[in-house]
Amino acid sequence: MSMNVEDYLEKIEDTLDNGRKIAFTSQISVDIEAIRTCVDGIRESIPEEIRQARNIVSDRNQIISEANEIAEQTVNEANAQSRDTINRANEKAKEHILTAEERAKAAIRDAEEKAAALKADAEAQARQMVEENEITARAKAHAEELIQKAKNQAEIIITNANANATETVARANAQSEEVRARAAQWSSDICASAANFVQHVIGSTERSLTNSLANVRQAKENINNAIGNNAGVAQAQNRQQPSQQPQQPPKQ
Repeated sequence: MSMNVEDYLEKIEDTLDNGRKIAFTSQISVDIEAIRTCVDGIRESIPEEIRQARNIVSDRNQIISEANEIAEQTVNEANAQSRDTINRANEKAKEHILTAEERAKAAIRDAEEKAAALKADAEAQARQMVEENEITARAKAHAEELIQKAKNQAEIIITNANANATETVARANAQSEEVRARAAQWSSDICASAANFVQHVIGSTERSLTNSLANVRQAKENINNAIGNNAGVAQAQNRQQPSQQPQQPPKQ
């Protein structure tokens, strides 16, 4: 099984912990070959670790670029949906207004037709009564009264129809304004959600890259510390080995 830098550092620590203390000194004797083997393994592993760190750093711009492209696409889609919603709201408002105007025109036409029918009926009754000799005078008076009532009723019907038409148009305008307001609010909410999503994606990407770079820097610092400590131990051993002489047994 291949070992990484952390494994070699742990092995060096174990070798140092298992070293034998040299009598009457603060130094210890360790397996220098085992430490050198670990150092060689670290040298072989460092390029791979550095290559991975460089790959992470080189991918940063690409990741941020992709995040920006996703954000721009999201904003464009939100704007397109907003424009489509506003267009549909305008079309619906126009339909309401046209429908209200058509209803108003129909009501006015109906009122005018009813007024004309009442007037024609009154005039017919008046002519019929006028033609009768014995009730000519009363027929004329009654005819004039019927005609006047018909005119009054026609004016009332036309006035009511105009009022209803005005109210219908005003109601349609109010509904269309409400639809436009809801569409504008929904468009604003879409744009705000897209902006929040963009900030979240960029923030998550930057945090991930920061953590990766921090881990690489910590590993490099650990390696440098381990190499420095091992060099100090080896130098101490090299200084001590020539001075060690076999002890003479005491004379009797």
